[in-house]
Amino acid sequence: MMTTPAIQPVINHYAPIGTVASAFDNVQAVGAVWMLSSTLYTTYSTTKFLKYSPKTLEHRPQTPLSRATLLTVLRFGGSLALGILAHPDIHMLARIKETWNLLPTFALPAVFLFIANYANSISLNRIGISLTYTSKCAIPLITLILTVLLDGVSALPRPPVLLTLVPIGLGIAAASWSNPHFELLGFLAALVSCTSQSALNVTTKRIMKHLDVAGPLAQRAMVAVGLIIASAMALVQVSSRTEMKETETMPPAWLGAMAVTAYHIEYVLSFIFVKMVAPITYSAMDAMRRLAIIISGHFMFGGPAFTALNISGIALALGGVLAYSVLNNLN
Repeated sequence: MMTTPAIQPVINHYAPIGTVASAFDNVQAVGAVWMLSSTLYTTYSTTKFLKYSPKTLEHRPQTPLSRATLLTVLRFGGSLALGILAHPDIHMLARIKETWNLLPTFALPAVFLFIANYANSISLNRIGISLTYTSKCAIPLITLILTVLLDGVSALPRPPVLLTLVPIGLGIAAASWSNPHFELLGFLAALVSCTSQSALNVTTKRIMKHLDVAGPLAQRAMVAVGLIIASAMALVQVSSRTEMKETETMPPAWLGAMAVTAYHIEYVLSFIFVKMVAPITYSAMDAMRRLAIIISGHFMFGGPAFTALNISGIALALGGVLAYSVLNNLN
């Protein structure tokens, strides 16, 4: 496919550098590191940031931004800075230029990225890990619907493969259901995040395949657009909260740094992985990742003991992912 003059130099300029980059050509390695980093590092740092409360008599700086808005701005701004600065290629100005050239191309998936992140932060803050990620079991189904709408029925895998999405979704729901605290706004935010994440996966895959753009470059372009949206929203929030004299406590800088680096690692690997596999495959692996997040979140932050229903759900989801992997690779 032909590319526009503004985009072709971007594609020609980008090339993997050094032996470390060769690991990003291995789909199993990328998928494994993506799952581990998001399950442990992202889950811990994000939850600790959103739920941070200063110790008694500890005086912390205040901010007029809500915790969800602050996290979103830090994530996008920090990830953009890391994408430009933390790179083996010293040509920083070239990376800024290539990012700028791709902003219009990735504007739509960037909007989905912003909505998915912001809504997910609201949901985690209000209803916690279990109920938030229970809603994520709908991602394979929404991805399936979007794939049909965009590419037609012919783009779907065989019926036996599709049927394995049922135990994956039901298993995650059963694994995470443990008397969650239901709150309407938080639950609606979780559903909005779920839908936006599905749209992000599908649209990003299509653009990256069409232009042959690498995952880290796509991530950089999208967080740049996301930062613009988040900054505008923050300005509005600062103005309104100043009048109401509402403030929230700022988490420590080290916790913010953890949240930023965790986000950057997770999403760069995610966009590398999504380019390597089919959207339905990505959604199934993403479902498995969310199951691992539910389990790790339970052990890191406590909560009710796993019931027989939870354990059955874990087994059902694991069996569904295994069946998907086997059937999808059969000729």
